[in-house]
Amino acid sequence: MPRPTLAQKRDFVAKAFCPRALVLSTPAIADACAVNNCSTFADLLAPFGQDVSTQITIQDGQGAPYFLDKLNIKFTTDFKIKKRSPHSRTEIDDLVHTSVADDSGQANVPFLTEHGVDPRELSSDISMWAPWYTLFRQQWISTMQASEHESFMHPVACVLVASGSEEDPVGALRTLQSHPAVNRVQTQGFSGANVLFYYVLVHDGRDSGVLQTIDHKFDQVRRAFGQNSSLLKINSNTDLIEADTSEQSKISSIWANSLSTTQPLTPHPDSVFGSMLNMRDVTALRDAVKQMMVRGIVPHMQYMIRVLSDQTANQRRGITGRLFLAGRRYFGTAAKASSTQTGVDGDVYFCYDSAEAQMRKLADYSFMLKDFRFAQSVYQVARRDFQSEKAWKCYAGAQEMVGVCKLMLEVHATRAEFDSNFEDAVTMYLHKTHAPCQHLAIRCIVIYYELLKHHKLYSFAPSTLLRVPSTSGALRAMASEQAAYSFLKFPNRPELRKFSFYAMLAAQEYQKAGIASLAHRCLRMVRLSLGATLVTVESESPEKPVDDVSTLESGASRALASSNWSSIDSYINHELGTQCMAAQDYDHALQYFMALMGSDQIPPKLQSKYLQELLQLYLESSDKLYLESEKALTTDLDGSQNKRVELSVPTIDARMIRVIMSPDLEGEDGVLEWRYGGAAPTAHVNGSADLRCSVGESVAVLLVVKNPLTIGITLNGFTLDCHFDADAAHDAEATNGNESESPAFAITTVDTVVLEGGQTSMVTVTITTHRAGRLTIRGATYLLCDILPTYKTLKMPGKRLNDTMEQRVTPTYSADTQLGFQIDASFPRLEAVLEDFPDTLMSGSMQRALIRLTNCAQQPCQSIMLWLSHPSFFDVASPLPIGADEASAELAESQSMYVYSDSVETTAEVLAANVLRDCSMFVIAGPAIVSDGSAAAGTECEIKSHALVPVETLGPGESLLVPVWIRGDRVGAHTLSMAIGASTTRAVTTTGCKMRTRKFEIDLVVTPSLRVNAFVRPSVQNPHERILGIEVENVQSGLDIQLVQSTFTSGHYELSPLRTGNMPRVVRVGSKQTVNLMYKAMPRAGDVQTQPEQFTIAALQQYIFAKDKPTAVPAPVQLVYSNAVLGHQGIDSTHSSLQGYIARSQAHRRRTMLRNAYPLIPDKFHSALFPLYETFGIDFVLFWSEIGGKGRTGHHSITGIDLGVPHDYINEALTPPASGAARMWLKDTEHDRQELIQSIANRSAASAHRTERTLDVALRLTGVRRVSETDTLCVADIEVSVYNHSWQHAYDATLRLVSPSESDQAPETKPECSGPRAAWTWCGVTTHTLSVKALGSVCVQAQVACSALGVIDVGMWELSATAVNASATISPYAKSLECRLHPLHPSFINVTI
Repeated sequence: MPRPTLAQKRDFVAKAFCPRALVLSTPAIADACAVNNCSTFADLLAPFGQDVSTQITIQDGQGAPYFLDKLNIKFTTDFKIKKRSPHSRTEIDDLVHTSVADDSGQANVPFLTEHGVDPRELSSDISMWAPWYTLFRQQWISTMQASEHESFMHPVACVLVASGSEEDPVGALRTLQSHPAVNRVQTQGFSGANVLFYYVLVHDGRDSGVLQTIDHKFDQVRRAFGQNSSLLKINSNTDLIEADTSEQSKISSIWANSLSTTQPLTPHPDSVFGSMLNMRDVTALRDAVKQMMVRGIVPHMQYMIRVLSDQTANQRRGITGRLFLAGRRYFGTAAKASSTQTGVDGDVYFCYDSAEAQMRKLADYSFMLKDFRFAQSVYQVARRDFQSEKAWKCYAGAQEMVGVCKLMLEVHATRAEFDSNFEDAVTMYLHKTHAPCQHLAIRCIVIYYELLKHHKLYSFAPSTLLRVPSTSGALRAMASEQAAYSFLKFPNRPELRKFSFYAMLAAQEYQKAGIASLAHRCLRMVRLSLGATLVTVESESPEKPVDDVSTLESGASRALASSNWSSIDSYINHELGTQCMAAQDYDHALQYFMALMGSDQIPPKLQSKYLQELLQLYLESSDKLYLESEKALTTDLDGSQNKRVELSVPTIDARMIRVIMSPDLEGEDGVLEWRYGGAAPTAHVNGSADLRCSVGESVAVLLVVKNPLTIGITLNGFTLDCHFDADAAHDAEATNGNESESPAFAITTVDTVVLEGGQTSMVTVTITTHRAGRLTIRGATYLLCDILPTYKTLKMPGKRLNDTMEQRVTPTYSADTQLGFQIDASFPRLEAVLEDFPDTLMSGSMQRALIRLTNCAQQPCQSIMLWLSHPSFFDVASPLPIGADEASAELAESQSMYVYSDSVETTAEVLAANVLRDCSMFVIAGPAIVSDGSAAAGTECEIKSHALVPVETLGPGESLLVPVWIRGDRVGAHTLSMAIGASTTRAVTTTGCKMRTRKFEIDLVVTPSLRVNAFVRPSVQNPHERILGIEVENVQSGLDIQLVQSTFTSGHYELSPLRTGNMPRVVRVGSKQTVNLMYKAMPRAGDVQTQPEQFTIAALQQYIFAKDKPTAVPAPVQLVYSNAVLGHQGIDSTHSSLQGYIARSQAHRRRTMLRNAYPLIPDKFHSALFPLYETFGIDFVLFWSEIGGKGRTGHHSITGIDLGVPHDYINEALTPPASGAARMWLKDTEHDRQELIQSIANRSAASAHRTERTLDVALRLTGVRRVSETDTLCVADIEVSVYNHSWQHAYDATLRLVSPSESDQAPETKPECSGPRAAWTWCGVTTHTLSVKALGSVCVQAQVACSALGVIDVGMWELSATAVNASATISPYAKSLECRLHPLHPSFINVTI
């Protein structure tokens, strides 16, 4: 916006303090003006006195020339100095009331929108925001009266007007010179006898006969009165019928616009001005005024300025002149009359011929001619004289004009330079004068405020406006309102809180003054501004004025309620509501009273009062309310429509609303995504738009209702407002038309909800569906305190958007959505009931439970699946249809998991599936899909280990019983999750499917029963054998446990018990006792089958280096079951159910171990990389039964017992194949490969502390003989065996036998042990070269020479070995295949003959 020029800034002030001329005319002139609808000749000249284009160069008070482009002049018909009425306050209030009589624009607040403050409107003129102030300002300045202390309202000239139709115009003009008004100007006016007389001779165009003599009469006037005379011709439009209508309206608008500016509050009926004038007459009038100014008034004022400047030169000379005057005053001999008098108001003023008055006149004339700098200097000199004489009214006027001059100059002064002038002036006007001059003080404030606005010094305006006298309530309200607007015009940003404060003050003052419309407007502005922030409104967006109370309630009220301004908000709403009630605006009154019901910071007494007023308002005006909002008109189930209001009490958080399908059923319902591979079913979609239920299903809607008040309320008839969209396809398939005509749904109603102050309660509304379609929950309806019908809109808030940078920087949310769900006739509805599920188990014990499944939908369930979070805790048997003859028999057979037998094989070989599947998912109905997605899963061995056989389908109304075994797998408190999914379509894919799922959580506490540990010892007899010990501790108190059977499973070892002589046939573990069971692990006869390890090496190598990932699964493995019966009867460990459960438990533990060991390998590849069983691992199961008590049975297991055989074969997969690694196109992909390789290598390095040795040496005494019968020297034959424990590599080894005499050269061959070594030595060949195949052994013969009989330690040797073809097969990440071994333990032999 361009900066206003200086002329525009001072235009209002220049017009307020412009010269004035007294206009007197003869009666003939009054008749000539009356035909133009002007009462006087002054009214005829008034429009042309504004912005007179003088265009002359004049001199200032110091003789310097300056250009005067335009000047204003006001014409008056009388001059009097009147005493101000003592009831001036009433006069001011009446003027303010008249200013605001026109209510147009009072409801509009252009600078405040529903989004906040509009910066475009802030740049507009502040006068547009409150036009009633502009009207008051114009009218107040126009009606100012003359005063003795200043010359602004005193005429500087007398304009005498005579008509050319008069016989003696000169005599008529001389008669006007003696008019009483002229006498008053000469005696009471500042001009005195020096007033200028200007003579105008007017020719009326209607007098055609005078046209020949008008020039002669004007010559007489000029000869009689000189150059200050002019001739004016008017009323040339004698032909009214042929007059141009457009030209006439243009002429009439000149006077109409002038009157609307100078007298905006004076009523002017629609009249036509200047009907006898044409455009030539208008031009003649304008030229006449200009000639009057240029040839008469301006030169006269210039002359008076020169004369007065010379007369007051000494006083303006400074300290020298003042000392001279003081000397004359106190030391002069002649007595001088006083120069001061008392005015009509009782105030002291100076006589017009005094030097002080002449200086004031000089300053005023200079100011009127826009010589502000010279005028300021004269005002400053004059005010000192006024102050010394205690002429406070004169002093206040001088101070006022000093400040005005400073602001009228182009050079901006600081606030301290001009603010003190206006402050002193207002103070003197109100407190120092004889009678308070409120009219002058108000004029001073208005002038100062206008100058501050033009200079954009809005920060100084509030303090200025607050100086308005408080006795005038209406004017004080208007000033407070303008002060509030000033805070919005601050240069940096609007001060909204200060704006609200002053607007609140204005509202209170308007209310006291009886101006309710503006009080209402100010309160609305406060309500908007406190909740608003400065926003940038897009230029292309349409302007949206805030004139709707509902918009106010939805925007600013919520912001106020969430801030610390709740007390002010309640006060504003109450006042607005009361005002609307007084105006019989019941709709808006109800909205404002409803806004009072949202804050908990209001005292309880006030809240109770507001609530009673709200209810009483509705009772009194319910038939007069007109609610325009669509949501206010609700339709009941019977089709009737009711008007309801939306109230903030109580609050219902839409984010806390829960929709529960079939609330009478157990478990948590939802549509989840089922993915094969063991992953937990996850939510498929989020949001209410994807909620579904079946036809005939009940749906519970849970709403969290909170009372924000501190007083209690009741909600009566609480229900939901729902909208139903029928499914056209389903209705078309109906057998008859009655179904579509039946009710689509039924909703329950909560009779009464009682909420105490601040209480939160859960309200449940049940919806029963009858037809397919879409049901939308639009809101909640209820009666507040059984009186006020209330509606609460329910919408889900939009999510935070983070797609673009702008959305991430500026919080942006998606649109709110309505809550609802789909009613689908094909949607499954499966009822699941858990029966006999325990809450406490002993560790290892098993208990049978049941899952009862019933299809409650109208369609058959084609697929039913079961997912378990803890597979090792559960075993699932085949489902049994209820009602079948064989169901009861099969159910009876499933009462026990263990099958007891009197004849249990000690060793049994079983071909078992070796696929590492995730066993957390079971198929109850539908096709039996293997969880790992393998199509080659239907082998005989797998069926034997996975005995669950699903049913084909589950029809409508049919039921199933699913036996489930629960085992206390781990001690502690557990929360077991179970999910049952159902679908009316076949789940034929191997990637996953969507199912309606019901989730359950089972709390189970497992108490300890047995503590079972395993330990391994090497065998002295055969290094290939191991001694396996099982330590069983009974931690129960007062409970004995009988061990039934121990079962070992391995692909390489057979185990047999090592029974001692005192070991009982039946092993019983007493309370707090421990039993050790010892077993010997022997390699199975025949070739070693290492297919599982070879599979892992090949698959892992393909996974790391090949382009295509492995998909094959391991081949079945031959397992050896070693059973040892410890009781009276044994257990068939190869029974399908038991074997399947144990295998699944072991698979779960192994997958957990692999997940922790190799975190960079995804779970979905575990079954294609690792087998379930390894060749050299041993799985142990110990079956037991409780003696007495409840007779519980169970088993404990240990998976993957390591016998110390070297099995670091994983590192071999880290070597690229002979064909090379597949090329990686992306750098990140190659980086991922190297990171995977390094993690696997680090895992192997972490197990480097293991103490097993690839090769071992055993010494055995075979015979002893003497060298001779007389010699004590003996020779012992020793069989030295070298064992290779590696199944991967053969070794070439060198064995060197070290004698005690050589131990100093080889100290590492001498272990730390005691025993005689000095009495013997190796003899014969002591160095042997050997070749040992994988898992093989080699024997060599050696001899020891002994000097004495007895026990000696011959364990001194050194073995150096290298793997065959080590350079071709060794991995860079594997441990070295070269070794150098020494004895770890002594080898004693007993040399006897």
